Amino acid sequence: MNTTPTFQHQQRQFLNYLRQPQAPLLPNGFAPERLAVYVDLLYNKFDESLTACFPVICSVLAKDDWRALLLDFIAKHRCLTPYYRQIPDEFVQYLQQERQHPDDWPFLAELAHFEWIELQLSIAEAEPVTRKQLSDAELLNNVPVFAPAIQLLHYHWPVQDIAPNFLPSEPLSTASHILGFRDSDDQVQFIALNPATAKLILLLNNGLTGRQALQAMRGELLDAQFLELTLFGQRILADLHSRGAIIDVLAPDYLEHQP
Repeated sequence: MNTTPTFQHQQRQFLNYLRQPQAPLLPNGFAPERLAVYVDLLYNKFDESLTACFPVICSVLAKDDWRALLLDFIAKHRCLTPYYRQIPDEFVQYLQQERQHPDDWPFLAELAHFEWIELQLSIAEAEPVTRKQLSDAELLNNVPVFAPAIQLLHYHWPVQDIAPNFLPSEPLSTASHILGFRDSDDQVQFIALNPATAKLILLLNNGLTGRQALQAMRGELLDAQFLELTLFGQRILADLHSRGAIIDVLAPDYLEHQP
């Protein structure tokens, strides 16, 4: 015996129909033309949110393909948040974990994540920052401080370059590395990195000075080769600083004195 109150049962039918507006699912007592208004409102709200967050995906998909993608997302994905601003989060999860469509562009999930990261960096809560002027020696001999809203990203597809006139069908031979951050002007920036620079940034984020990080990368290098690596590191640190990714430095013994 079904003990669910009639009103709740009708609500569930109504919501199921909004997600999958098909004639067999039409709830009793509802006129199709009236339900169509709610179906359009729901779609348009999702479309408004996702078009703003994923403009590149919208540009590389035909209009009908974009609509079909959104309708499938609405029908099949169970959102775990009631907040409108987090719809893009749910869309990325859907593409990464649930979407299975052989005709999709193979880079779709990674491109969505890359576009979503820009939103996350732009809205991340962080104190206003000011980039201090720093010399090469200060950057090398101290612990660099990165902008507070920052992400080190790794992709198999050239997500930074994808556009309607560039739609790759094969992944990169080696992973691409990108540093995303919000600068002191509250602008989101992305810097393409080579593998050595990505490794250097990882080491710096572990609290090493510039010189210590380069020493950790030395491996079996001879002195002359290590000198070249040090010069390379100095250029990278200076570039990261000039572009706003590094905003300050801490003394090498700073962490030792923290409680």
